[in-house]
Amino acid sequence: MQVGKNELQTKTLKNTIFTILFILSLSSTFAFSTNDTLQLKNEFKELTIRYQYGDEYYTVEEMKFVKNGNKIIATISIPNNEQLEQSETELTKINISSIDKFLTKAFEFKDGCAEKWTSSYVNYYTLNIDEKQIKIYKFCNWEESNFMELKKEIFGNYLIKLEEKRKQLNIEKNELLIGLWKYDNSIHKIEKDKIYTLTRLENKSKENCFLKFKKDQKLVDYYCLKNSKTKYDFRFDIVNGNLILFINGENKNDRKEFVYGYRFKVLKINKNTIKLTTLN
Repeated sequence: MQVGKNELQTKTLKNTIFTILFILSLSSTFAFSTNDTLQLKNEFKELTIRYQYGDEYYTVEEMKFVKNGNKIIATISIPNNEQLEQSETELTKINISSIDKFLTKAFEFKDGCAEKWTSSYVNYYTLNIDEKQIKIYKFCNWEESNFMELKKEIFGNYLIKLEEKRKQLNIEKNELLIGLWKYDNSIHKIEKDKIYTLTRLENKSKENCFLKFKKDQKLVDYYCLKNSKTKYDFRFDIVNGNLILFINGENKNDRKEFVYGYRFKVLKINKNTIKLTTLN
């Protein structure tokens, strides 16, 4: 009986040791896989990708990536729409693989590339990788690794939420603006740092110079000449903490001239008064 009891104790001890070793093995494997999740071929602690594009008017966008332990946190730093929706996103393995492909191409293109075409349209990439900077100012063949595809892949859900917030913002501001507005200075004569004040008019006003804000983000500028007007689209956005009014010409100017667009920072807005200034 004593022998059987000792054998049972020994067997139980062996089972316990095996269980402990198995758990430790799993823990070790898990720890290894967790620490290895980044799988970065092109290492960095902080990466910024700035993209400038356009022709007569240039647009700048920027994504920032920061390595935090075994994670990479991404944000859209330009334009900064954080007041509408937070862009901070943790990269998935697929995202990390895409960033690796992008960086591989960037290192390939940094000393030049065979351009796909030439144009007055600019297509500039500036990369800050820790202490290094790479500039690629040619029409290189980025394929699916181009800036816009990366942004869509990494920030897809954020961009959908941001657009919903923008729509709500524009619904609220549009309802506030519908009607006629007298201006102290025509928006056709834009001057830097000047303040433009709009004052609401009665619908039956006999004023010759006024703006008419309509539904569906439409704006008509009646500029003091009989039956002379220019049609625009307009929209609001919040960029870098400022409420911005974008006015874009529809090229339906009665004088057959090219219709330029405008960007204003909104200093004040309510049912009776709007104060705007140009962006620096």
